Amino acid sequence: MSFLAISVSAKQRGASLLEFAVAVAVIGILMGLLLQRIWFYQDQAEKTAVEMTVANVRTALEIKVVEANLPGRNVDLTFLAEENPFNLLKTKPANYAGELFHPSDKDIGPGNWCFNRADKSLVYLLNNRNSFVDAQSKRLKFKVKLFRLPQSPAKPSATPEPQSVAFEQVKD
Repeated sequence: MSFLAISVSAKQRGASLLEFAVAVAVIGILMGLLLQRIWFYQDQAEKTAVEMTVANVRTALEIKVVEANLPGRNVDLTFLAEENPFNLLKTKPANYAGELFHPSDKDIGPGNWCFNRADKSLVYLLNNRNSFVDAQSKRLKFKVKLFRLPQSPAKPSATPEPQSVAFEQVKD
């Protein structure tokens, strides 16, 4: 049996230090771009989740207003401004921390909702302030506001006052 001897020259040994440095630099740049995109999509996902939750609450409130304005119903909508709007939803969000009095950021936790029983508001604690470019603080605060429309003098006195509600973001 004969063995074939292969000679290895200095050029065939492997990558030089310069080639290794260039490869590490390229990989570092690609990882940086990947992380930047991941953070961007995380911010967008958080913003979309908050907007969807707010839209769901607004829809539930609109349904209650329509039900109250059906013929034969005389429902006072003031209770909507006093109760937790998440109680109107079929299921509460998975990131709902509950009803608390004067919650601190530690009580709520980043990325969670809670109902502040003291001022009857829903509070969302942002994971990242970059998700909402117009956010002055890490907290977003929403309240149900009751609107009573002016009574028309042409209506009979037994007619209930027209009422409506809005779910609005308020300053903290």
